[in-house]
Amino acid sequence: MADALTYLRHKQESNGFNELLGLRILHIRPGYAEIELPANPANLNPLGNAHGGAIYALCDVAAGTAAASYGRVGVTLNASINYLRPGKEGKALVAKTREIKNGRTTAVYGIDVTDEDGTLVADATFTMYYVGDSADLLK
Repeated sequence: MADALTYLRHKQESNGFNELLGLRILHIRPGYAEIELPANPANLNPLGNAHGGAIYALCDVAAGTAAASYGRVGVTLNASINYLRPGKEGKALVAKTREIKNGRTTAVYGIDVTDEDGTLVADATFTMYYVGDSADLLK
């Protein structure tokens, strides 16, 4: 399983959109992922705060990575996010998943997004739909 998780980490960090945002996997284990969105001027909105779309993408990748950690390929079926505070310029954001359900066809993850100081910036719930087992993601 360790080799599969190492491969998943590489696959997630070196694909187009995730690489464009600079997303990094900090921790991964079955049912759990911790992903970092770096403090990067390209991730800011015109007000100088972390762009809501970048925060949403961070949560989406965290939920998808947690779901994929079981060797199953999932896509986002539904998502809800609450933006609680602005992500401040110069502070990286970290998304940590909390597995709520891992079923036969769907999985549900709660995600907390905090800044470097531990301040809660957003929380989200993502429902993932499994489209297959193992596929090329974890080979």
